[in-house]
Amino acid sequence: MIKVLICDDDKAVRDDIEITIKNSGYVDYVKKVKDGLEAIDFIKNEKIDLLIIDIDMPYKNGIECAKEISKIDSDVHIIFVTGFADYSLESFKVHPVDFIVKPFTKEKILDSINIAIDHINSHKLAKGNFIEDTLFPYKVRKQIHMINFDDIVMFEKNSRAINLYTKDHDVIKFYENFDDLSKRLPPNFFITHKQYIVNLKLIHKVIPINKSSLEIRFINFNETATLSKSLEKDFLYRFYRTKRF
Repeated sequence: MIKVLICDDDKAVRDDIEITIKNSGYVDYVKKVKDGLEAIDFIKNEKIDLLIIDIDMPYKNGIECAKEISKIDSDVHIIFVTGFADYSLESFKVHPVDFIVKPFTKEKILDSINIAIDHINSHKLAKGNFIEDTLFPYKVRKQIHMINFDDIVMFEKNSRAINLYTKDHDVIKFYENFDDLSKRLPPNFFITHKQYIVNLKLIHKVIPINKSSLEIRFINFNETATLSKSLEKDFLYRFYRTKRF
């Protein structure tokens, strides 16, 4: 069950978000508070999965509240509601899964909720150290999918989403924190760059591009990945070790 807390000083906004979420069928539990201080007190006493919080509020703004809440419970995922399209750099320090800009539509709320649900479910999988010998599980909405590790060429971070590239040239999009993802993978997967995790078994060759990076090419695959020069030594060690076993 996904638990959601809505925090906004505007009652109409709180009610609109609550109604949309409840009617979606994606969430079973929704509570509302009118300011950040109430949100902090609520989370001290009750576990939630998702906080939808307005940035511009009296007493304590949404960003400061989110920082404090993250210290209380680092598992809380956050969606910011804002009246401004230009997001404050400070807001990114709590790693929100999405932003809802006022005035918002029902479709935008549902899209943000769906992204958050994928993050939450994937985070729960990662915390459970769900690593199978042969299968990689990932969640899209409420469904768990599985794919053989040997069929995965690489993972690419694309904004808030993850693109999974398969040997059959399919691209599967899901939402998960990149660090959580890396913890669920066997040793033959290596983080080569802030955007890439590659399957070392499927690498064909590595070609220098410039002083700071190299290009990774795969067997019978057109897409490429990037290797940071600073990781080259660790990469080569893991690559040759993988080839031996």
